[in-house]
Amino acid sequence: MTTLELRGRWTLVTGASSGLGLEMARAIARDHGGHVLVVARRRDRLEALCEELRTRHGVQAECVVADLSRPEDVERVFTEATRERQLHGAVLNAGVTYWGDAVKLAPGAFQTLLDTNVTSVVRLSALLAPHLAAHGTRGGLMLVSSVAGLIPVPYQAAYSGTKAFVLSYGQALAQELRPTGVSVTVFAPGGIATELLEHSGLSQRFKAGDLGMMTAPECATHALRAFTRRRTLSVPGWLNQALALAARLLPRGVLAQHTATLYRPGP
Repeated sequence: MTTLELRGRWTLVTGASSGLGLEMARAIARDHGGHVLVVARRRDRLEALCEELRTRHGVQAECVVADLSRPEDVERVFTEATRERQLHGAVLNAGVTYWGDAVKLAPGAFQTLLDTNVTSVVRLSALLAPHLAAHGTRGGLMLVSSVAGLIPVPYQAAYSGTKAFVLSYGQALAQELRPTGVSVTVFAPGGIATELLEHSGLSQRFKAGDLGMMTAPECATHALRAFTRRRTLSVPGWLNQALALAARLLPRGVLAQHTATLYRPGP
């Protein structure tokens, strides 16, 4: 399959107001000369990002303000993204997490996590795949999973479960869409030094510079390399790749027991 060419074409990026999504939007514009449609909840950040991309890189950049835990917003994102615009790529990166005892996760918070990490991904994939295939341009989808989807992660049990779904769903979807020419890449990074780490409280355990922790720009470079090369699954970094290998070779109970010692909250 030919390389995914982003130059002069539109790519949708969700979760683009900070972290990995923001850096992927920047890299698409800076390194690939691609037009970017960014999606997130924070209008001020999206508008600032669009102005930056237009001014610095001479590309087109537009935004859609949406909360992807809301089904009506998911539908609106697709409608606005494809109105008078042909998308060539889509990066479904938006996600939320929870760190703590699984039994203490409130039902409403769990539903938000599930709707954002799983339901919106499935719905947008179903809407976007026919659009990307319709004009024969051999577009591409990227679904952002996590190393936490490869192994059980105690104290991030719900998040880990949603990312395991994305991993399996994305790899299966890749085979279903192969005849259409649309590629599906599942990107499964490990720890990234982003706001998500701070907001979840995980920064108490893991910090930028720790072994295996990536910066968001570094991770974005890995992600877009995999995306444009149409890889079905990409796990960046030698330590994360070692964990992926361990997930295939070791009993999952052993991995979960070891991971629990790393993620167990302090007193």
